[in-house]
Order: sequence, then C-alpha cells, then structure tokens
Amino acid sequence: MKNSKELCQSLCLPFSCIEVESGRTVFPKEPQSHCYAEMYVMREGRLRVVLEGLEHVLIPGEAAFFCPGVQHRVALDNEDPVKMDVLRMDPDRMPEFPPYSPGLKVILQEARRTDMPMIIPARDAAKMNLPELSARCVLEQENLPYGYDMDISCRLSMMLLALTRFWQERGMKIQNRESGMDPIYTLSGYIQSHLKSGLRVEDLASRCGLSYPWFAKKFREIYGISCKDYIEQIRVARVEQYLMFTDMDLSMISEETGYADCSHMIKNFKRIKNITPGQYRLQKK
Repeated sequence: MKNSKELCQSLCLPFSCIEVESGRTVFPKEPQSHCYAEMYVMREGRLRVVLEGLEHVLIPGEAAFFCPGVQHRVALDNEDPVKMDVLRMDPDRMPEFPPYSPGLKVILQEARRTDMPMIIPARDAAKMNLPELSARCVLEQENLPYGYDMDISCRLSMMLLALTRFWQERGMKIQNRESGMDPIYTLSGYIQSHLKSGLRVEDLASRCGLSYPWFAKKFREIYGISCKDYIEQIRVARVEQYLMFTDMDLSMISEETGYADCSHMIKNFKRIKNITPGQYRLQKK
C-alpha cells in the first residue's frame, strides 16, 4: 500500500484483502463511499473512524464494517503506527446465501435501515473469529495458492454470516422482501455471471431501463469507472486466473472470458497489466 488510491479503486475480483500500515498508506482526507462493502480489522494502534456522522476510535481487536454506499472517513488518532486488515467485498458477486435468505445485499440494506452497530467490539470480534479469518484472507491473497479465491470467498462468507447473526442478536429481523434497489446497483453480479457471453454496454443500459448517455454517467458515479473499463478489468482478472492455474492456450482463454478473439484479449491485457499474457504466465509459474 503506497497511497490512498488502492483504498478507493474498483474491485476486479469479488473481493480484495490487504494489510494496511500507516507508514505506507496515505488515508483519503475526504469522506468515502463505495459500491462495495468494507471491513477493517485492527491489529495495532488507534484509528479514528467517522461513520455517517458518528465518531469512534478503533483499538486493536476491534472491527468496523461499512455497508455499500455508507459515507465514512478514517484518520490516525495519534502518532503511533497503525496496522489493520482491510477486506473489501462486492455483495452481488459473493457466493449466495442459503435459498431461504433474501440475499446479502438486502441483509446489508436492512442492517443500515435499522441502524445496526457497525463497530464490533474486540470481545465480539474474537467470538466471531474475525482476526483469524481476516489474517488468513490477507495471506491467501498475498501468496495466491491454487484455489485462493475459493478459500477467501468461504472465509468472507463465514465473517458475513457471523456479522448477520451479530445483528440478529441485536434485534434485526431478516425478511424475504424485494429490496426495491435500482438494477444498476446489482449489475456487478450480472456482469460476472455473463462475462463469457460478450457483454455490450448498450444492452446493460437497456436492462436498467436507461438511455446510453444517462446510464454511462450514472454507472461512473456509482462504480467510479466507466462500464466498458469495469468489464475489461473483470475480464483481465479472470484471464489472470486462467494463466496462473491452467495450461489452457490463449485462444481458449479468450473464448472463456468473452473476448471476440485472442488478439483483442492480448491487446487489452497488455494495456491494463503492462505485460503480455504469455510473459505473465511465465512470470507467475
């Protein structure tokens, strides 16, 4: 972590798990809100968190959860070094909750609507195994062993389930009802599941019932990036996984990730990663 940009950029994978240290990170000065959820699990030091106007100082062992769209700001509380795990997750692209559940995004909406606590005391965080689970997620993403994405998804799901039960114990009722959410807020899951089919921005705009210009403007406001670039970033992240963990040739990988042809995939991969797919595969293996 060299600067604040990594704390604010869009998610290529359904998650991002990183260790943040104050000496290597410049925290954004302005309040932030994201289309994804975030969890901070404190390791060392003290961090001042302003969450929808309320201020709390996080200490080691405590955790803070930020629902999608919630405005928050963080800053150092003193000159002591801070170390924490930062877990980001896209509710629309995480593994599904049980069939009787209304879905993760609806649960997070309900928690926000009913003012459920988003600061988890150290004692409760320990009961939920948040420090151990978050540390393992960070380790998996640093080392990228085979199946790391499945391992991280499972651990994040365990953390989200524990958090849901934490809220239930404090009075939140989970009801199977429509969230009433604008379809543009759930596009990330649709894009991920239809990546192979050759997505067009025009079709996504139509799916949301919006004109192309208005859709493009609104998408950038929500996701912080153009829809076309967002799709390309998710595609390239998927290409990376195929390059690291399979021996599939480039033509087959381009087909599996929705590119019109292999040359188009190579061109876009090099533009985003500054390295060709072949060089990337050699480097990682």
